[in-house]
Amino acid sequence: MSTIACDTPSRLIDDHCPLDEPAWRAVCDATAEQAAKGCGLSHDYYVERFSSSIGAQARQLPENQRAQALQIAREWDYATPAERQETQDWNAAHGYCMHGIDRNCCPAGCGDLEY
Repeated sequence: MSTIACDTPSRLIDDHCPLDEPAWRAVCDATAEQAAKGCGLSHDYYVERFSSSIGAQARQLPENQRAQALQIAREWDYATPAERQETQDWNAAHGYCMHGIDRNCCPAGCGDLEY
């Protein structure tokens, strides 16, 4: 990820810089595009891929910018780790694999483990 913190010499320790929203939105766009390319048209898997990547990138931001960055990422369906776990739990309880697809129909072979 490119640096989107303040362009001051002390940017690594300056917790008062505002989030560069246009730059963060560009990061979200690029991350969403990458997540969509590898999700096999499964929305649940897209959310997992996108959210995991965005979460890792947000941890590189100054702490005071993270909440705003993650709120903006919700426009691309960012989900917190707890929300993603809730989806995984629901999927597992209802016969769906980690990709959000019926286990016996998943092109990744998730149903192969049950035989």
